Amino acid sequence: MNVKGKSRPKIRQRGRGGLILGSMGVIVFMYGLFVYVPIIIGFFSSFFLWNPFQNLFEFIGLDNYIYAFKNPDFWTALFNTVYFTGGGLILTVGFGLLLSAMIHALKKGSGFYRGMYFLPVVTSMVAASLLWKFLYNTDSGLFNAVLMNLGLEKVPWLQDSAIALPAIMLVQAWKDIGYAIVLILAGINTIDPSIYESAEIDGCSKIKQFLYITMPLIKNSLTVLIITKLIDYMQVYTPIYFMTQGGPGKATQSISFFIYKEAFTYYNFGSASAISFILFAIIFVFSMIQLKIGNKEKGVIR
Repeated sequence: MNVKGKSRPKIRQRGRGGLILGSMGVIVFMYGLFVYVPIIIGFFSSFFLWNPFQNLFEFIGLDNYIYAFKNPDFWTALFNTVYFTGGGLILTVGFGLLLSAMIHALKKGSGFYRGMYFLPVVTSMVAASLLWKFLYNTDSGLFNAVLMNLGLEKVPWLQDSAIALPAIMLVQAWKDIGYAIVLILAGINTIDPSIYESAEIDGCSKIKQFLYITMPLIKNSLTVLIITKLIDYMQVYTPIYFMTQGGPGKATQSISFFIYKEAFTYYNFGSASAISFILFAIIFVFSMIQLKIGNKEKGVIR
């Protein structure tokens, strides 16, 4: 009886272990099926002229990549994407730093402000895009209504090729500032308060404390923020699709929107796959550069 009593827990333990391994196997299989398999198929199809509606699947080698680099629309989309990424990072990181410093300086109510600024982060980008599109409306939008009440002229926010892309940048930054605040405040809260106390005793102003103490000590948080948002902004699609459809003309067409048009407007899936991998390579290079800069600033040699 004692032997049987001792063997039962072992059997149960083995059964649980097998169940866990089986569950992990299913997760790994499903992840590979829906993530890695499409990537492999996409890379393979980038070397083919592929139009499923015309039963075309012909090997053409590097022609899809050559077509992309020779297409002026690709370079326009790439410029717009880099411009959007740079402007979006400046707005998100800049306002994130400013608001984080202000919230950190508060003695009461900092949690309330963190929550308020984080609300747009959990808001659907589709809903945010449609809301801001209404606010930007030339005839009935809130922004132009305010301008008219001030005696100023209406601004064609989304119809002017010089203004449309910065207007979308503002929407993206508005949505992401809460995420930036959370990361930056997390970095600030790890700083030893005695460092600030010593700086105050030495007569260091709040601005100098932020520039020479806070900024150097939150570089890890800033590196994470910049890399994650860089990857996000280089793939911008949703606000452009719902607010401007790449217009006016091609003034707001991004690489991701260009890929969408190649695949679902012209049904050239091979070309869309090739441009997708070009975008991946560009994002990878930019991310590595930023990571290298962050490591050098921390004195890390790799």
